[in-house]
This record gives sequence, C-alpha cells and structure tokens, in this order.
Amino acid sequence: MVMAAVLLLSALGAVPALATDTEFSGQAFVVKAAVVGLQPVTLSDTGPLPPEGGNKEASLFSQTVPGLLTAEVFHASTVGQGNHSRAEASVASLDLTVLGNTIGADFLMARATAMCANGSSSVSGSSEIARLVINNGQPIVVTGQPNQMIDLPGGGKVTINEQYGNSSDITVNALHVVINDLAGNNLADVIISSAHADVSCGRPPCESSKDFVTGGGWIDPRNDGSKANFAVAGGIKNGYWGHLQYGDRGTGLKVKGTGVTKYVIMDGTLRHIEGTCEINGDGGTYMADVSDVAEPGKDADTFRLRLSNGYDTGVVKLAGGNIQLHKPCQ
Repeated sequence: MVMAAVLLLSALGAVPALATDTEFSGQAFVVKAAVVGLQPVTLSDTGPLPPEGGNKEASLFSQTVPGLLTAEVFHASTVGQGNHSRAEASVASLDLTVLGNTIGADFLMARATAMCANGSSSVSGSSEIARLVINNGQPIVVTGQPNQMIDLPGGGKVTINEQYGNSSDITVNALHVVINDLAGNNLADVIISSAHADVSCGRPPCESSKDFVTGGGWIDPRNDGSKANFAVAGGIKNGYWGHLQYGDRGTGLKVKGTGVTKYVIMDGTLRHIEGTCEINGDGGTYMADVSDVAEPGKDADTFRLRLSNGYDTGVVKLAGGNIQLHKPCQ
C-alpha cells in the first residue's frame, strides 16, 4: 500500500509590511531513536538551516544498528530560498525492531513545505509509505489521512503520516513509534523519515545562480517488477553540491556517490548531474537525469542513471517517491 497525504494551512489576516527579509528554517533526518537499553541514534540528519536560508543534505547507502534496524538508501535534504522553505527525507528497505515489535516498509518518505505569498505564509506536508507491515508481517492499510494511529501490544502506538504545526511551521514524520511503561515513563521514541519547514515572511531574497534538485524514490528499470531505489541531490552553491545513492535489488548493483562534478539546467523541469562514485566498491562515474514533472512524482517524474561500467536505466517514470526542483527566487 502506498500512501500520500497533504495538509495545507494558510495564514489569514492583513498583509504585513515587508520591512525585513524573509527568514527560513528547515531540517530533515531519516532516523532518530531513543530506546531503553540502546544508545541514542540519529542517522542522515541535515542539521538546521540558518535564518538566511541555504541548502543542506545528508545521505547513506545502508546502515545497520544492532538491536534496532537495517535500512538502505538514506536521503535527507532541506533548501530555503526565494519564498519557500522545503525539507524531505526518505529511506528504503526498512526493518525495524522496537522492544519486541517488528515494523517493515519498502519505502518511507516525508516532505514539508512552508511558503510566503503576498506577505502571508502557508504550509503543506505529505508522507508516502510502501508496503507497511507491523508484527509478524501483518499488512497495514494506510488511510491517507494525517496522524493515523496503530496500537501496539502493551500500550505502544505507531503514528503514520504524523503532521503538526501552524500556518508558518510544519513537521511531518512518515512513521513515529512511541512505547511507554504502565507508569507513563517513555521506553522508546523512534522517528523514521522526518521533514520540518517554517518561514517568517518578509522581502524574499533572490540569488539567480542558486538552482537545486532533490529527490528519493524507486523505479522499475527493466519493467519486470524488480525495484531500484535512489536518493539524489544536485545543485550549485559556491561550487557543485549534492549526493547519489542507488541500489538495484534485481541485479545487486550498489552505487555510492562520492562527489558532484557537473550540474546543468536542461529545461524547465529537467536537470543533468554528473559525479564520481563507487560501483560495487570500485571507482567510477555517473550521470543522472531527473525531471520534476508533477506533484506528487509517482508515475510522472522521471529518473535516468548512466554509469561508467555501461549500466543505463533509460528514462523511466518513478514508481514511487518524488523529484523536487528548487528554482532560483522561487
């Protein structure tokens, strides 16, 4: 089951005088966990944006935390510029164990946006989860509504597509697990794929040289039902910026980006990224072409990856996830 839900709030009232510059805040992370008996864990955390905005990213190909989780293709990014603050986090192939409760999902993504228009702010958020199972592989029907609750044995709860905030501030957690003891003491607090964005509206800054693209999701490169998961980011910020993680579960191919060497604006929706990478542990190069066609990106946005060893996905539409352009002054 794949889920996408959106919450939209708008600030009402008189339009304020734009006497100050717009201020941004944004942050994304893939995992944050505090479980009794284990050390606290934070994975792929961008850290917060400064008030003047900017861009931050974090990624991993895979990670195992004994007693807690295994997962692949970690992606987190946040960009604040123009009249938008955006954040997103995604991860694939999650196997999570929290105090005896088992949770799995093929893919989880959270996205958050705060924006200004005519001096007023609005926010939106969404989550996407593919093939969620809890305890003994029980499939969970995701409703598509924010803050869907699932009870766990012993008093724990799982919140799916958790969303909270106000007209200028929103946090979205794709999955949030909380377990307390009978006295109400917290035993476990685990968040998977979290995105936060907020904005204080003023004069929008505009730097025409800053263009970025971010995204995470999966494709079916051979049209045979086998998944390939990806995490991508690219752009220009005092030089080239971004990351690439890619795992083709049909062939066992593992690609870990090690640097971005080129970023080209091809047209209004398409961006071309080149970089260095490790291909199954060996040095190589990659070219990625990503297109932000629609929101959400499933069955609309496109992804293509070409590697120096001859591997080529061709141009394929996303089977899940999203590509997000961050255009200058927007």
